[in-house]
Amino acid sequence: MDVKPDTADAKTPDRADATILVVDDEPANLGVLNAVLQPHFRVRVARSGAEALRAVLGAPRPDLVLLDVMMPAMDGHAVLARLREDAATRDLPVIFVTAMDSMENEQQGLELGAVDYITKPINPAIVLARVRTQLELKAAHDRLSDQNARLEVLVTQRTEALNEALEKAEAAHAAVKKAYFGTLMAISALAELRGASIGEHSRRVADLSRQVAGALGMSDAEAQNVFVAALLHDIGKIGFPDALLMKPVNAMNAEQLSLYRQHPALAADALARIDSLAEIAEIIRHHHERYDGLGFPSGMSGFEIPLGARIIAAVSDYDDFISGAQTTAPMSKKESRRHLLEGRGHRYDPAVIERLQPLLDFDETDTIDEIRVNAGHLQEGMVLTRDVMHPDGFLLLSKGKVMTRRMIDELASAERSAGRRTEIYVLPQRVGH
Repeated sequence: MDVKPDTADAKTPDRADATILVVDDEPANLGVLNAVLQPHFRVRVARSGAEALRAVLGAPRPDLVLLDVMMPAMDGHAVLARLREDAATRDLPVIFVTAMDSMENEQQGLELGAVDYITKPINPAIVLARVRTQLELKAAHDRLSDQNARLEVLVTQRTEALNEALEKAEAAHAAVKKAYFGTLMAISALAELRGASIGEHSRRVADLSRQVAGALGMSDAEAQNVFVAALLHDIGKIGFPDALLMKPVNAMNAEQLSLYRQHPALAADALARIDSLAEIAEIIRHHHERYDGLGFPSGMSGFEIPLGARIIAAVSDYDDFISGAQTTAPMSKKESRRHLLEGRGHRYDPAVIERLQPLLDFDETDTIDEIRVNAGHLQEGMVLTRDVMHPDGFLLLSKGKVMTRRMIDELASAERSAGRRTEIYVLPQRVGH
């Protein structure tokens, strides 16, 4: 092999531990390249393509390969193709060394994956310069790979630590949540000590209210707040005297009604002392508001009333109707359902009633043959099928009363003084006819 004068810079630092694999089938060429590289690097040699493929996997592993293109049996192009197929040697830099100096040959070698191209006769300075450049690039690539590997280890460690912290946080949150609901259950149990009916009513209302909240598109968290508010909505009644606690609302006198109407605010004020229950307390405070603004304690109307309070208002009333807590005698499910429908847009939010109705369990055979009449159309002997309430909210006549002339006159007088008609339902046939 012809060798051009060596003009290498002796001051250029080299990696003494770098290993160069020189592959050539000509001993003379191997000798020349070995003489150029040996003073600076560790050099290994291979005399064929097959030997080269074995050598790249042996120790010490080469950092760079100088590969002759023109070799018998397996040329340099075939060797490079095999190197690129193997994951263990895919990133090993290869410089082609060949006597073919055409641009097409060089382009072909680079397209196959060679990092550089040296033509014969070799120039020692050029060989060293190009070898050093590729070794520097290889070292930089290795450093980057090591950094990436360390970063992956660090990320894995941090992820594991984060997951561990998250698991601990979730466990702590679960414990807090358990304590939170335990506190709510304890508060509910305290109300139940004053009367089992309070707890039973509240549990029924809570379950159905959560279903309505979901049907209205409220989030799980919002629906849960409605459930809790419904569970605790009557705790303000704890301080009621026994006589008032068991008395139907429509049988209360003015003084009793005044005390009764304080229970939403009493409950809300007590619960609002716990920061996490502030939103729930406001739902409870307003669960006796009416959609038309005639409720208590604030006289809110329409969408001013919290949605949770609008839900509980309808569900609680329905449960009170069928249990008799609102009236002197329990209503049938059919009657209670009809009462809700008649209160749409007045007492209740129409959207709430629309979502509540499909959830109510009632017997279609549970019907009452009744008609609705005005006071002026009442006749003696007619039987009331529902309680008759004064427009201002107090009881005038109880369900089951047989109408007399005096009762009819009193109802007519009440309508005139209030300026509004009362809701009167009677059996279509008079007693004795």
